[in-house]
Amino acid sequence: MKRSKGLGTLFFLLIVGLLLGGFVGDFLAKYVQVFSYQQKIGMSSPINIDLNFVKISFMLAFKFNLGTVLGLIIAIFSYYKVK
Repeated sequence: MKRSKGLGTLFFLLIVGLLLGGFVGDFLAKYVQVFSYQQKIGMSSPINIDLNFVKISFMLAFKFNLGTVLGLIIAIFSYYKVK
């Protein structure tokens, strides 16, 4: 029986690739100068909603460096290599 690759597999590999790539990029930034460049994309301050009985805060931000980009490329490559 052949298992098909689904969107869940792609999503899982992308998340793992981004997380591991980010950790490796942050670690290597101490030793290799090119890994120290980072680009932050997102909101700078959270959106607050106060409904008197509950307070909700929402903030979304992404931090990219060379490690996250390499992790993303490896995750996509491994998705296509999974049988």
